[in-house]
Amino acid sequence: MNKKIQNYVETLFSDIPRSKKANDLKEEILSNMSERFEDYIKDGKTENQAYSLVISSLGDIDEMLADVMPSDEFLQQVNYFRKRNAKNTAIGVAMYIIGAAIFIGLGGLGEFIGNEDTYGLVGLIVLLIISAAATGIIIYSNMSTPLEYKDYNEGKKKELQNVDSKHNRLFEDIMTIYWITITFIYLTISFITGLWIITWIIWVLASAFYYILKIIFEFKYGDKYK
Repeated sequence: MNKKIQNYVETLFSDIPRSKKANDLKEEILSNMSERFEDYIKDGKTENQAYSLVISSLGDIDEMLADVMPSDEFLQQVNYFRKRNAKNTAIGVAMYIIGAAIFIGLGGLGEFIGNEDTYGLVGLIVLLIISAAATGIIIYSNMSTPLEYKDYNEGKKKELQNVDSKHNRLFEDIMTIYWITITFIYLTISFITGLWIITWIIWVLASAFYYILKIIFEFKYGDKYK
């Protein structure tokens, strides 16, 4: 198979969501172009001549591609899964924060009443249970999203990165400062208090807040590219 033809077809379908209909059309076009290319080569044409003739013989490719473009119903489903996944991620993040708060709260209560080990263990168990539930929600949300909707959302994210790179650079700069600040806070509190067994929770809370910021960012700038 001629590499130039394959690259040409890949470029044609680069902005089209993956679906059975789109894949079938892609394979059909690729097969027809390859056959025509080989026929032109057998007729004595050079590779460049054969390639040019194959491209010119395609006809109205835009009309064919329009038939596999996402329908309004498809876009509604994409938007539904995107919002559902964002909501479930936010719920999962909130559960991580709640679990960490319970762990810290029970640890402090146990220290106050003189039963730190028992309360600390209970807090840890509660944290692990809540964290497991939160992780399950996030994984289920991702795994239950149909592949074609995932592909479409990933394509839109790439468009967002290319078209709105100014906002992405701003977000990355903010996050760089954010993580440097979190590291400073973590080390400062840990060295001052010596409670390294507890201060690691700072990273859990910081990661949760990071995902909240990311969700807000995607909602604010992603809606323009539905």
